[in-house]
Amino acid sequence: MSVNEASERYPDSYVLMQKESRDTFDPIGIVLYVGDCFDELFALQVSDDIPLGIVIEGLNHTRSLGGVVVGG
Repeated sequence: MSVNEASERYPDSYVLMQKESRDTFDPIGIVLYVGDCFDELFALQVSDDIPLGIVIEGLNHTRSLGGVVVGG
């Protein structure tokens, strides 16, 4: 499952995935855990030493900066 598919399938959750490769543009991997707390899944990733692990947000958790920043 790709990161985008996991984000769509679990829109109100956080997902811990193990990527199949180091691809950074649309990684594909296996969903290991689905949860409500980013910090818990990140701690699980670190404590279990999951290689190529990544915690992603569901669609309803993603945030944008919104607006335009103009330097001057």
